[in-house]
Amino acid sequence: MTDVTSPAALPFAVPTSRWDDAYAASLSPEELLLYRSNLLGSDLTVTNFGGGNTSAKLTATDPLTGETVDVLWVKGSGGDIGSMKLDGFATLYQDKLLGLEVHYNGPEDDDKMVGYLPHCTFNLNSRAASIDTPLHSLLPFAHVDHVHPDAIIALAASSGGEEAGAARLAGWAGSAPVIRWAVCCAIISAPIRACRA
Repeated sequence: MTDVTSPAALPFAVPTSRWDDAYAASLSPEELLLYRSNLLGSDLTVTNFGGGNTSAKLTATDPLTGETVDVLWVKGSGGDIGSMKLDGFATLYQDKLLGLEVHYNGPEDDDKMVGYLPHCTFNLNSRAASIDTPLHSLLPFAHVDHVHPDAIIALAASSGGEEAGAARLAGWAGSAPVIRWAVCCAIISAPIRACRA
């Protein structure tokens, strides 16, 4: 009988910051979003290939009215944040995204709501918006990065993963179940409206 030994476990790779302050200082807000996205997406200790979404709420001049408007830049559908370029972002009017709430009557409307996203497009951008666009729009933060690290996915998918993840990540990381429009509208938008009142 042959003695089979298991190879030693690979050590956990701790992500290191590759951010360059001098380089970042030379970038526009849109380029900063791309820089941040590419750094996060190209580090496989942070996100799996093709996984994750990044966004920024920026101001721009409306091409029709000349007014300054809030625009959500969010990774487009099917893109890879590690290798994408600026044209990989969908751009949408933030006020129109928030206004979609009046069309939502419950979970049975989820698919209908996704169909409304193209009507919120800013500046005729043809990049399709990601399914996660409502989450990025509704969260009250100017910048949102949500990534899919393999180690966390493995922990979450394991037996008792939700409890184990909560215990190990408590206080410094957030997680969310699969989020559909219903969850976004019901859980996120009501407290945001209350804060704005």
